[in-house]
Amino acid sequence: MIDKIIQGLKFIWATLIYIIYPPICPICHEIVDERNELCPSCAKKFFQLNLHKKPPEILSSIIRITKYRGGSRELLWKLKFDNDLTVLPALQKMLAAIINSTEIKNFLSNIDVATYVPLHANRLKERGYNQVELIFKDWLIAQGVSTENLLVRKKSTPKLFSYSPEDRKKILQDAFDLMSGVDIRGKNILIVDDIYTTGATVCGCAKVLKNAGAAKIFVMAFASDFGD
Repeated sequence: MIDKIIQGLKFIWATLIYIIYPPICPICHEIVDERNELCPSCAKKFFQLNLHKKPPEILSSIIRITKYRGGSRELLWKLKFDNDLTVLPALQKMLAAIINSTEIKNFLSNIDVATYVPLHANRLKERGYNQVELIFKDWLIAQGVSTENLLVRKKSTPKLFSYSPEDRKKILQDAFDLMSGVDIRGKNILIVDDIYTTGATVCGCAKVLKNAGAAKIFVMAFASDFGD
């Protein structure tokens, strides 16, 4: 009897929560069936699993999950600059939706280990987390991709979104180094980042990895316009 009463109260509470705070699409805010899922219209527009047609020479290939526009930009900026962790489940659910896609499986098939663009120690202390690792780590592990922090950011740099491509290259010169004790000779490395714009950051990381003997360097970005 008591169990039935408890179950009834839980149902009433869940119903009230649904009515007061219905699940909404994180992009357009339309009501959806489950929390953090995209509505059919946004899902159709959102996923852009494209390869970069002309990646920088040091990189073997670059793939993006979506374009760096509207909803994706808003979610990533909230996590990256506003420390708003409430958007993280939505980003992770978007990745979960494509975990079995042919494009993703083919791209990851030759990867030996994945790593994240690192934050400087001061920035990590200030933010409290590496947003790229939070977005991607569990998803990569679920696909059998080994993840490891291979790089350190030894140079504190300003936020780069307001700088030109050439200025970014200068700012990021010698900004990264290999983590102590790492051996990546002959391995294919995947660098994961939240946003790919000019490529200066991932190319700076790739240079260090190549100098340490890595075979090929691949990049996966959650969002990018590929220079369009």
